Amino acid sequence: MTENDLKFARGGAELTLELFDKLKASTNKENVLISPLSIQTAMALAFSGAKGPTADEIATAMKFISKCPQEVAETFHHVLEKYQDSNLVKMANKVYVQEGNAIKPEYAALTKEKYHAEAESVDFVQSQLAAQNINSWVESKTAGKITDLISADALGPDTRVVLLNALHFKGEWQEKFDEENTAEDDFWLNEEESVKAKFMRLQSKFRYGFLPDLECEALELPYKDSDLSMFIILPFKRDGLNALAEKLKTTNLLDLDSQLRTINDMVVRFPKFKIEYSIELSDVLKEMGIK
Repeated sequence: MTENDLKFARGGAELTLELFDKLKASTNKENVLISPLSIQTAMALAFSGAKGPTADEIATAMKFISKCPQEVAETFHHVLEKYQDSNLVKMANKVYVQEGNAIKPEYAALTKEKYHAEAESVDFVQSQLAAQNINSWVESKTAGKITDLISADALGPDTRVVLLNALHFKGEWQEKFDEENTAEDDFWLNEEESVKAKFMRLQSKFRYGFLPDLECEALELPYKDSDLSMFIILPFKRDGLNALAEKLKTTNLLDLDSQLRTINDMVVRFPKFKIEYSIELSDVLKEMGIK
């Protein structure tokens, strides 16, 4: 891993926890589901065309490695190129500009070469047609997995630019959970409340960490044929999630990974779950300094 790769990874980890903290505080929803890489990539497209204070605000808020668009683009290119032909991760980037507004050739060239992003002119006044155009493109780029990314209501006469990033992820566990070992048990919401959930069970070799300073455990579940993993953090106490979230504010996730050790024979029980989540990020981005 190069120095810039490490800076990019640490910046992404820092952004992850900052976004989680702000979204947790700004929403009454019980769960938060975000893709920091997706958010970073979309904002990097904006950064590539921004100037002056706006560019500085984006670079600072998104934890970019530099305030130089070319340097940032090179780093993103290195990451995006790695998964360009992946069956595990599918990412699509595109820039839509209102008809009549010129797209600078140097911007179009940079975003196409480094972010694999296409630029297209559309008429946002025809919001229904524009939304259909956008959603059809996203659906084609994500193998039909993302079908309704944007609604016609989100577009209109005042819309000038739409920066799109669509990310689809579908992985298989490196060590598969046997369906026969799945059993129902209590999943605790707090010290007093629980719900029934189906728990998968697997006995195998895992990377695991016991982290007393954070009062939590950490576990890595790697995906098959990939360098990607699910990184799970579980508080010691059933009602310890809020306290853990506070402690994570001063922690970088990369530092937690370094504290994991390989356990050759370990039993993992993991609940099946499904999360649906949507959020308007404008207010959060403003709070982070992007005016």
